[in-house]
Amino acid sequence: MKRHLLTLAAFLLAVVAALPSATATASDVFPDVALQGKISPEQRQYLGVPDGDIRLSDINADFVFVEVFSMYCPICQHDAPGVNDMFARVLASAEADKIRFVGIAAGNTPFEVAFYRKKFGVQFPLFEDPDYTAHKAVGNVGTPAYYLVDLRDRRRAILVFHEGEIKDKDAFLKNVLGLVGK
Repeated sequence: MKRHLLTLAAFLLAVVAALPSATATASDVFPDVALQGKISPEQRQYLGVPDGDIRLSDINADFVFVEVFSMYCPICQHDAPGVNDMFARVLASAEADKIRFVGIAAGNTPFEVAFYRKKFGVQFPLFEDPDYTAHKAVGNVGTPAYYLVDLRDRRRAILVFHEGEIKDKDAFLKNVLGLVGK
């Protein structure tokens, strides 16, 4: 009996350790990754960045919502309409001027990013990461991974981190907007 309880306890600890984190600690910092790829003039205006190379810290907003995805990730494909809906709802919210959305395509080329953008109708800027540079910088997270990053003090504090499918997008967005509205 004792052996079964120890096995069960070890199993439960492994399960808990594997669960995605819903929030990050204030000490977690998002790396100032280079955002690679061509974006439209409208998307540059949306991000508030001039022509040329872009780093995450260049985005002219108080917060940035970062989605790390891959064109080949079935969960990313499944979540794409919901993420598009969250983007549209943020644009229509009172917090629209405070937050910007970007996507980083882990291991994806410009062709793959363009294909994903078109297939799923993504309106916010998507950046390629063909050599996994940005993906490695954020700790080789699974896809999809979502971050809310505070840019106000230029420290890039991670306020929210979620890895995997967002099961309750309404609650998730409410949490994000609540943090942005503070």
